[in-house]
Amino acid sequence: MLPETRRLQILDRLTRTTEQAVLVTELSREFDVSEMTIRRDLDWLAERAIVTRVHGGALLYSNTVTEKPFGDRLMDFNPQKKSIGWAAAQLVNDGDRIILDAGTTTQQVARHLAGKQNLTVITNNLAVIEDLVRCSQAAGGYIETILLGGFLKHKELCTVGSLLTQELAALTADKYFLSVAGFTIQHGATDPDMREVEVKQAMLRAASQVILVADSSKYGVTRLGKIAPMKAIHKLVTDDTLPEEAIAEIEAVGVAVITPRRMVAQAMSNQV
Repeated sequence: MLPETRRLQILDRLTRTTEQAVLVTELSREFDVSEMTIRRDLDWLAERAIVTRVHGGALLYSNTVTEKPFGDRLMDFNPQKKSIGWAAAQLVNDGDRIILDAGTTTQQVARHLAGKQNLTVITNNLAVIEDLVRCSQAAGGYIETILLGGFLKHKELCTVGSLLTQELAALTADKYFLSVAGFTIQHGATDPDMREVEVKQAMLRAASQVILVADSSKYGVTRLGKIAPMKAIHKLVTDDTLPEEAIAEIEAVGVAVITPRRMVAQAMSNQV
């Protein structure tokens, strides 16, 4: 059995169990593999904030992290963003041309691109460059990277300005992974910095598909600058704590909502 299939079945077992937890010893017997293999599977799922490791086993992940102010989160890769990055990276196909803008969540997308082949990544995010190099080495090849030039925002480690938007006007991409400071049904995707709003709008125009990557704390938040209405976004990748009523509202305007748990459930149903 492939590790990916076994991990999906472990998650299916977790969602169905009445005991809330799965044990390493029981899973080892059920799948006829070593306990070390099961521990590696559970660690892999825990790193992506899909399960929570406990002594001797694991629980389904639940959000116990208190969000910090936006400025404090620039260097804080919380479990929600890790799981969003993993789920979003599953939407990237070999040969894709993708855009990653400046944000801690899009950096998590970059960190999960290992194993993808023949990718082209367009970005103004200096922080992702080392991650893209690492993913290239893991894949045994390289990721073609286009680093957009412009004026450097030192704190955010990204570029902005008219030079950058002119570059984007000459480029096309299959998918744009959009990070935001807030999003609502009424005002769409928003950001407090008008220079970044301009860049994000240029990225949106260059891409065939727009994928919003944002943790659930961003929903219901409106910032100064409007990037795009919700109808301009094709998919939202978020964490599993976004309320069902919010998911229904977002899907009602035509945006497909993807969470790690939903993605696993879909994969399981496809195997049946």
